[in-house]
Amino acid sequence: MDSTDKRKAVDKRVLNLASEVAETRDRRVPLLLLKLDAILASADAGSNEFAEICQDIWEYNLIQVLTLVLRQDYSIVEGQWTTGAKLVKILSRAAGGMNLSRREMQDFRETHLPRAIEHIFLLCRRILAQLSLTEPKLSASATKELQKNFQDILDCVVFLTGVHVNLVAEVLKSPWLLQLLITDDPVTVIAIVTMLDKVIRTYGVAVSQIDQKIVYSIMDELIYKLSVNNNPEIARAATKCVVRMCDCYRLLAEVLCTRYKGLRPLLGRWQGKGFGRDLKQLLVILDSGSSRQAEMVKFHQAAVQIQAVWKGFSTRRKLRKANKAFAKFQKTYRLKRDLMERTREQSKIESDLQYRLKMNRQRILREFKQKKLYLMEIMPAYQVERFLEKEKAVAIIKIQKVWRGHKERHLLPARQELSRQVKAAIKIQRTVRLWLERINKKKEDVPVSLKPAGLTDERRVELHKQIEEHREMYPTSRKTRDEVEEIHKKAAEMLHRHYVSVKSNRKAQLHRDALLARLETDSELILLAPSLKEVKEDDVYMYSSRSVPVMVKAKMNHKDILHKLSQPWWKRLGEEDDEAIEALQDEFDLMQF
Repeated sequence: MDSTDKRKAVDKRVLNLASEVAETRDRRVPLLLLKLDAILASADAGSNEFAEICQDIWEYNLIQVLTLVLRQDYSIVEGQWTTGAKLVKILSRAAGGMNLSRREMQDFRETHLPRAIEHIFLLCRRILAQLSLTEPKLSASATKELQKNFQDILDCVVFLTGVHVNLVAEVLKSPWLLQLLITDDPVTVIAIVTMLDKVIRTYGVAVSQIDQKIVYSIMDELIYKLSVNNNPEIARAATKCVVRMCDCYRLLAEVLCTRYKGLRPLLGRWQGKGFGRDLKQLLVILDSGSSRQAEMVKFHQAAVQIQAVWKGFSTRRKLRKANKAFAKFQKTYRLKRDLMERTREQSKIESDLQYRLKMNRQRILREFKQKKLYLMEIMPAYQVERFLEKEKAVAIIKIQKVWRGHKERHLLPARQELSRQVKAAIKIQRTVRLWLERINKKKEDVPVSLKPAGLTDERRVELHKQIEEHREMYPTSRKTRDEVEEIHKKAAEMLHRHYVSVKSNRKAQLHRDALLARLETDSELILLAPSLKEVKEDDVYMYSSRSVPVMVKAKMNHKDILHKLSQPWWKRLGEEDDEAIEALQDEFDLMQF
């Protein structure tokens, strides 16, 4: 069967079904519409044939009939609520494969799809009513079947909003959505909240496009589920949905902090329940108080995590490189040796190939010119001149192209060199500016505090009293204003000189204090030094110096001692006396001191 015959057969099936639907009673219509499942399954989704089938279903008004049929009470229909779920699947598949004109598609999206969403939610509400019946009590298998049908219908709603994003606003504005959220059945609540999260993820801008009262009503119900319910799965779904809504509509973050002030203490009981990531994001939003701060905290955490991952990755990579360094060296040497051999062989093969290609090009050029001469021989005389002019124009264009290419290639090194010079000048200027900025910053910084070390408030009061007593005891002899101003200027100059030199004095004092502390530490180490029999490796490391002058001096002293020990005893007599005299002189000086 070719494609034309197959297209006619498909048209005939849809037409026969439309005629049967038009002639049958209302109660039998849902069962007849189930045949659309086999018709849609006969073609692959996304193919042209599938789009044509969906277009035929639209033209024969079967989509409108499907939408109306969803309003029925399926408790009296064969197959009951499973039939309704199947019809919703058929509607979602047909609506997802529509390929209508622009005007028809606009009418379909603005009129029929919102109506279909309302009828789908009405069907969900009736299924929930069946689940909540106490008399007669449903069996476990019947309850499981109804829950499966309910979940399938919600999946179809998510699919429809994914294909037609304008339905997201219609889903959120639907009054049936709030009625579905009010239910107390845990399985149902989890399914509805999960569906709401997926719908908002599809097109989150719709949250800011609908009325704020509707958004607040949905948020109120989600917060109620989060704060009152004891089921962790419901809390997980509600938390994820609230965070999703705050991400899509930033005004909700501020409203969340002002409208639900007592929410944060209630969230503590959900710690360690398996959804800490979403709960942490919600706590960050509540603590920050605004969407911008929450976003900044989120970015900071992401940056910290990225840095940690990158640092761990780079460290592990360096370790792997260190372990493979020697093996890589050997491998590189062998590869280089093999490469040189292959290069020699390859160069020989390439030279032979170039020679053969050159001979082949010459042969082809020779044959081409022979054919050209043959064509000119058989060509009429009045066309020869036109042909030669055309060949001349082609040759001129080719010569110009080759010359321009040669000229540009000749100028390219100069341009590259100019570009390198410009980049180098920019880099030099940037470095000089940074250096000048550092110099100016050092000049601008206050080097030391004006308050000397150890100057307390009591000491300041004592010095002030001494100054007053000195002024009373030795009053100034100069009484005129000019003399006092001159004394003041001299005092200011002396104070300025003091503050100019205070930095170097403080640095020298700090250096002296550091040297004294180091000497005290070294003296303590020397006093506590163990004997040579008890020396360990840690002691050697502790008493080793890393100062170059100290190391040089110690080496020289060690050489001198070895030299003295190698000399005979009679040569060391004078030196030992000199050393004893120096030791006695040092002791005498200390006693006098």
